[in-house]
Amino acid sequence: MPKAYVFTRYGGPETEALVEADRPVPGPGQILVAVRVAGVNPVDWKLRTGYRRPTDSDERTFPAVFGSEVSGVVEEIGADVEGFGAGDEVFGNTAAGGYAEYALLPAALTAHKPAGLSFADAATLPVAAATAYDGVRQLDLP
Repeated sequence: MPKAYVFTRYGGPETEALVEADRPVPGPGQILVAVRVAGVNPVDWKLRTGYRRPTDSDERTFPAVFGSEVSGVVEEIGADVEGFGAGDEVFGNTAAGGYAEYALLPAALTAHKPAGLSFADAATLPVAAATAYDGVRQLDLP
């Protein structure tokens, strides 16, 4: 059975555990990825302590899987996904669930990994690149 690194309730490191998890099934617009590398970000520990992002709409259910960005290989695609197929090397942003052997990524937040880019380097891009892009965009430069 696949494994995932989770937090079992809000709190400190004592809430973390490596557990067996069901293999996710992609829904419409989602891509199932066999994770090779997961990025680590400050938001991971913030979520564990109870922080809620402005985009969070539902109450968190536990256990909750850490991880917002991954790189890996496409295992399966959901309905309405175009441009990706099994075996593709990809990287992208997932709302949560990257610290697992399998993760679901929205197709809209997933990109093909360039051949010259390692899985480790690709997994560092989604959150940091989006943060940099948002910062530059907010400057409203000519």
